[in-house]
This record gives sequence, structure tokens and C-alpha cells, in this order.
Amino acid sequence: MKRNAVFFEVAALCLSLLILAGCGKTTRTAAVPRPEGKLAVAGFTNPVYNWELLAGYLEQEGKPAPEGTMETLDMIVADTLHEHQVFDYITPDAVKQCQDVVVFEESGQPRVSAWKYWLGVGKCIQADYLLVPQLTTWRERVGSDGGVQTPASVAIDFYLIDIKAERMTRSRYEETQQGLLENLYNAKKFAARGGKWVTATRLAQDGIDEKLMELGL
Repeated sequence: MKRNAVFFEVAALCLSLLILAGCGKTTRTAAVPRPEGKLAVAGFTNPVYNWELLAGYLEQEGKPAPEGTMETLDMIVADTLHEHQVFDYITPDAVKQCQDVVVFEESGQPRVSAWKYWLGVGKCIQADYLLVPQLTTWRERVGSDGGVQTPASVAIDFYLIDIKAERMTRSRYEETQQGLLENLYNAKKFAARGGKWVTATRLAQDGIDEKLMELGL
């Protein structure tokens, strides 16, 4: 019992130090140069069947995220791009018009692959690059910020499609929040979140920020 008490005291001290250390504001730069050319950003989609994915597979098909989730994520992407000083891009509303056109053109034909579909959307919008975000996992926490029965879990894929070269770069964010004592390697991240159990929206916000930077956006 005494050993456990000492361990928890040390862990609490480490958490306090990490919180203090994280208070300073840091300047970050993107991992790669910003893509040159006209950028288009699609709205979030939530594939529920594997054929809708640009890559990978779903752990469980037919399980969509709660209503309103895509709209929330779209707003987070717009805010994050603004924070990253990315202003000049074709918006999801404009991209949606081309999504409707491509669907119409393919009607009555065998189902096209997700790759062919999104490449067609990029060509329709006449962009050099098309950013396609897909949400594949969304599980809200069960509990409160002080303690949970089930932590939040999120998985998001960002695909940056080079339209002319017909190739894409994938950047995946996947996290199920873990407590400080479950994984000390994540102690800094747990401290940056105030030592609290966060919502799925907060996980997504962190992931969007991280992965856009990774893609140069």
C-alpha cells in the first residue's frame, strides 16, 4: 500500500511538471512544404462500407457516426486551416457540386471505386490537389472528464490527391485516449489536455491539427 501511495504521488508530481512545461507557447512548422497549386477541400465523409474507402478497411461495417458529426468536423477543418494560414482553397460547398455531378455521370453504370470517384471530383473542380477527409471510427467517451468507463476513440484518414499525377498521400490519425498511468509515454499529451478525459470531438480536433501539418497544410 505504501509503495502504491508513493507511486501515485510521483505520478501526480510528474503530471504537474508536465502541465507547467506545456504552458509555454511553441511555434510549429509543417512537416513538408505546402503543396503548390490550386487546393480543393472536400467535406468529411463517413464510409460505412469498405468499398467507400480510399484505403484500408473498416473494423465494423454499417455503423455510422452520430448525426451532425460531419458538420462539426468540417468546421474544425476550416478553423484549423485558418489557424495554419491556409486561406486560398476551394471550399467543401463548391466541391460538393462536383460530387453531385460525378455521381450523376456514373448513374446507371457499375459502381466505381472510391479512387476513381474522388479523382473524377478533383478533375471536375479543376484543382491541382484535392484533400479528402474520411472518418472511420467515432466512439464517444462514457463517463466524465474526471473518470470514464470507456474512453473516447477516433480514427480519421486524410488523403491529399495530386490530380495531374493521379497519386495520393495518406495521413492517418487513430487514438483511443489512455490515462497517465496506462501509458507514461503519452504523459505529455495527457497533461496538455489538462489531465482530463476528453470527448471524441477533442480527439478529432487534435488529430486534424496534427495531420494537416503533416501534409503541409
